[in-house]
Amino acid sequence: MRYWILSALAVGLVGSGCHPGTEPPPLLRVVSEHSAGITTLALIAAPGIRINARVKPALELPDGAVLRFDSPHQTPDSAYFTRPPTSSLSGEWRRAEGTLRASVCEADELVCRSVVLQL
Repeated sequence: MRYWILSALAVGLVGSGCHPGTEPPPLLRVVSEHSAGITTLALIAAPGIRINARVKPALELPDGAVLRFDSPHQTPDSAYFTRPPTSSLSGEWRRAEGTLRASVCEADELVCRSVVLQL
């Protein structure tokens, strides 16, 4: 049995080109899949956003545990993920809740910024 849960996380971008009165597109979102007793979480970046691979994204769970996101698929200099980084939880399916910390860059930026989001 598989369950798909989508948590959208929005952080405003200066000059994002959004129309007045509309919400900015989410920078990051977490997609969850549960199968055979394992919940896999994937961290998906919005178009034009890169996730910094040198500062691994982490999800701090309410019980104090920390899940680190990683992927072997990175740019040649190992600076950015080229595919969504993942993390997993074993046992019963549970919702991904907690504080997500990541470092992201817009495609044309050389300096990344820290993002802290509540799930």
